[in-house]
Amino acid sequence: MKTDNLKIFIDKMAQENERKINAEKRKKHFQEIGRKGGLKMKIEPQLSKVISFRLSVLEYEESLEKARKFNLKLSTYSRMIHLGKELKINEFRIDEILLKYLNNSKKITNLMRHREWNMFENKKEILAKIETTNDLMYQYLYSKMNERNKQ
Repeated sequence: MKTDNLKIFIDKMAQENERKINAEKRKKHFQEIGRKGGLKMKIEPQLSKVISFRLSVLEYEESLEKARKFNLKLSTYSRMIHLGKELKINEFRIDEILLKYLNNSKKITNLMRHREWNMFENKKEILAKIETTNDLMYQYLYSKMNERNKQ
């Protein structure tokens, strides 16, 4: 009888101790991610300095139009131009177009493989050329992606 009570007491104490440890871990976790339990604080420095400049009405409208074209706010677009980062936006556009071409050529190769295309005598040559261009496009895109990740 006494051994059973002792076992039960030890089990309860172990469970209570485990609950305390879990509560401390949870508390430390939420302290790490922020006071309110939200996202982690940004490590990058906040944009705190202000540069102001004047534009003519025509210049303002042109820059506003270009910002809308790239789906950016005017301040973000102006900052990117000032820092010389506008070219990177255009690079993403080129990559998007290249991805569309890649997807379309994949569809063409799948159609040629899975359907009867007896009218082409050089079907294997066409497939080989399409696959080599696909490989080149993949290599280009992955090299671009690796360059961006290194920066």
